Amino acid sequence: MEPLVTNDLANNFDAVREQLIDNFVKIQQGINDGLVDQATIDDFQKNMDQLLIDSKIRDANIQEIVNILSDYDVPIQIINGKVVETEEGE
Repeated sequence: MEPLVTNDLANNFDAVREQLIDNFVKIQQGINDGLVDQATIDDFQKNMDQLLIDSKIRDANIQEIVNILSDYDVPIQIINGKVVETEEGE
């Protein structure tokens, strides 16, 4: 953001008025930029929340598949988050 006019205000009213208007325009732009940034952050958080939900659903589905296959004596299980083939009887 461009620096605001602070201690160097002009001596006549019209110039001071212009400087103050310019300051308010810069402040408004800074606020708008902040709102855009917040919207970007909010959108990113929403996407991350959805990814977490999707990940939990995927993990539950994989666990259910492993359970079903185990019921049919398919030698697999989940170890350290990975589906692995196991030896008979493990």
